[in-house]
Amino acid sequence: MSHSFFRRVHVFPAAALLLVAGLAAASSVFFPRRQFQKGIAFTGYSADAYVGAGPLRALDELRATNANWTSILVTTYQDTVHSTVIDFPGPQTPTDSSLVDIIAHAHAIGLKVLLKPHVDLLNDPTHYRGEIGPDFTDADWAAWFASYRPFILHYAALAAQTGCELFSVGCELSTSVGNAGLWRGIIADVRAVYRGPLVYADNQVESAPEAVTWWDALDYIGQDAYPTLSAKESPTVSDLRRGWIPFRDKLRRLATKWKKPLILTEIGVRSVRGGAVNPWDWQRQGPVDLVVQRNAYTAALSMVAGERWIAGMYWWQWSPDPEDGGPGDTGYTPHGKPAESVLRFRFRFGFLL
Repeated sequence: MSHSFFRRVHVFPAAALLLVAGLAAASSVFFPRRQFQKGIAFTGYSADAYVGAGPLRALDELRATNANWTSILVTTYQDTVHSTVIDFPGPQTPTDSSLVDIIAHAHAIGLKVLLKPHVDLLNDPTHYRGEIGPDFTDADWAAWFASYRPFILHYAALAAQTGCELFSVGCELSTSVGNAGLWRGIIADVRAVYRGPLVYADNQVESAPEAVTWWDALDYIGQDAYPTLSAKESPTVSDLRRGWIPFRDKLRRLATKWKKPLILTEIGVRSVRGGAVNPWDWQRQGPVDLVVQRNAYTAALSMVAGERWIAGMYWWQWSPDPEDGGPGDTGYTPHGKPAESVLRFRFRFGFLL
């Protein structure tokens, strides 16, 4: 909280206490802090990504950060943003048997699982999934959703079979979300085969927070969070915390409006010079900067502490290759970097410490 808040408490103690009590009562309808989803995304991108001893070891090391949840990624593809057909299963899609095995191992070592299917583009490097269907007609959207339905229902059934504790009905499909009726149909069909809680991973809280009009059909609001919190190339923790204040307010307003707990379904910063500027930019070039990533983790964990409308967060990302990461790596993973130490300590002892 800001110093100005404490000044108001000093001047108006009774009013301030009533305000705090009211906020606590309002937030208590959301996810209890003791159940916070301390998550890390486990991300394999090939048919055999989750096969063998290596991914099991990598997942053990993820668990050693004191995470209690993991999101497990499974990706299929469509050719370009103009395609109405999703290639499922694609040649690079992790096999069902490997998913069953890796989910079983996650459960065996004490992790709860969010199964998170993605659609990516196979032959369209200048676009991403959030731009699918730039000129689709209603008939095109109907065809696309008809192709999406068997894909998402397949993984909903697999999530039910393997006892996944949470399921994502979609991720960053921004151009599709205006088709509210079609999305509601998808969600109803998913609920028929998977009885657990559902989330959708949006990424528009900054640009178009009103875009999704069907949060009421889900159990959680999901946001993939890669905001620029400071324009500085080497921001301090304090710089990043200041940037978090307006961003956190946007998240809170969304959760409050819909009376739904919110999950940061992705959050991440690369360990590269300038990585806190446009942290979604996975192609940024530059030297290793372990400090900017560490500072971003520290700031984020402190700024969500005590916010009862936030149900959890999933750090992007952790590879099933146990050799991935380390002090010379400029990618998103915290593995083998100071950011991993931040997670270990704060996931264990509390975000405010």
